[in-house]
Amino acid sequence: MLDTPAEEVFDRITTLAARYFGMPIALVSLVDETRQWFKSHYGLEISCTERRLAFCAYTILEERVMVVPDAMLDKRFADNDLVTGPPHIRFYAGAPLVTEDRHLLGTFTVIDQRPHWDFGPDRQGDLADFARLVMHELERRRALAQAEAARAEALRANSAKTRFLAAASHDLRQPFQAMELLTGVLAQRLQDQADNLALLERVQEALHSGQGLLHGLLDIATLEAGTVEPTISEFRMCNVVKRLVREMSALAERKGINLSVTECRRSVRSDPLLLERILRNLISNAIAHTERGRVLVGCRRSGAVLRVEVWDTGPGIPLDQIDLIFEEFYQIGNPERNSRKGLGLGLAIVRKTAELLGHHIGVKSTLGKGTMFFVEVPLTQAETEPAETTEAQTQTEFAGRTIVVIEDEERQRGALSMFLESLGCQVIATSSATEAVSRVRGGFPPDVVVSDFRLAGRKTGLEAISAVRLAVGQRVPAVLVTGDTDPQRLRQAKRGGYTLLHKPFRPEDLKQALTKAFTNRRG
Repeated sequence: MLDTPAEEVFDRITTLAARYFGMPIALVSLVDETRQWFKSHYGLEISCTERRLAFCAYTILEERVMVVPDAMLDKRFADNDLVTGPPHIRFYAGAPLVTEDRHLLGTFTVIDQRPHWDFGPDRQGDLADFARLVMHELERRRALAQAEAARAEALRANSAKTRFLAAASHDLRQPFQAMELLTGVLAQRLQDQADNLALLERVQEALHSGQGLLHGLLDIATLEAGTVEPTISEFRMCNVVKRLVREMSALAERKGINLSVTECRRSVRSDPLLLERILRNLISNAIAHTERGRVLVGCRRSGAVLRVEVWDTGPGIPLDQIDLIFEEFYQIGNPERNSRKGLGLGLAIVRKTAELLGHHIGVKSTLGKGTMFFVEVPLTQAETEPAETTEAQTQTEFAGRTIVVIEDEERQRGALSMFLESLGCQVIATSSATEAVSRVRGGFPPDVVVSDFRLAGRKTGLEAISAVRLAVGQRVPAVLVTGDTDPQRLRQAKRGGYTLLHKPFRPEDLKQALTKAFTNRRG
């Protein structure tokens, strides 16, 4: 507070005190090592004095209201420059300004140029009350300053988290990405070798577990960056729900849990992939937190929305933690932060994705009996059936396609090329935009360009894709692969209008991205 500008609230208090006590001078005085400084000074022109002259220095030593009826008769002050000269103090009364943790900051003071012998206990108590009013305002300002500092620290920490994700996650994802593609190739080669295929499935399970942790961090970063744009369509809810139940049935069986789904023929309007992300998190959470019994996925109509519900017979959620479970990194029953139980990001992803889609989510829980999570999705009038793509159709679609791969990291380039070739694609593998342009110039335009976002020499995949398009004279469809979580980079990629694929991705994710690129000639 020292040397801060005058404030109306303190000036009002000193003005009111001077009028109440009938004194010409009232001060809010703060004392430091060498001076006393007046935050408010009614009836006095100067804003500070030397500490050696300050009556207040004596008041804060006594820690109680100090009254000097006549300074000329008090040997402590009779020769004081403020008594013998301006402002010619004769009467002084000061109440200490004391913080909640007992620090003495200064005084609230009234002064007169004539003696007063009638400033008794009642008036001293009133002066102490004025001092408390001043301290209330000072404490309020300190609380606001602390809150602002805490907010700034939270922003700094969040910024540091974003920078960490951008710097560390990219490199961490690289080996996962190569392993994912290579195991995908190996799985195709081991179709007729049951024992080896079973072993590979265990390797993939461990790989997917580690990948899942990284995906959680990546999903949160992309949602916070505002780079996820929903693609709304109409589809039957049962197709999404049944596919997820089939996908997770093996996990439920290993725990001895009955995972079932009720029949639902209703159609909804949403982004099927983002809605699937929400439901996958809810179902996997239900299985993870249920030790015995069942998990049920059902739908019921509620007005203009379809409520999709996920019931479990787990331990339930304490009422005082219901509002906390959707926060990032918050977990119930994992105080040791066991990474096998996840990072506590699943429900945070659910909340942020639902907000993006405009879908309401909620939870009801009873301790010892179980929990029900739900998401409400807008209904449609038409009973539409989503298009289903079979594996055989996918294989045929890729066969014979020419794909330019631009990736400066050799292992990534090799793994990506090998997987695309296993689909029957003709691959032009390059390490830079310059090499890609030289390989395609003068030939037939490729069917699609797959480029990493971050290339050597501070080049970007955006520049590389543009160079290839310019070389062939066509707007070739493109898939931009990125391992970055830096919001600025992700927004830049989004503005380019490309099909965006985040590392680490699974072979099926790459197939879907390529299919989208093939059917979207705008890239």
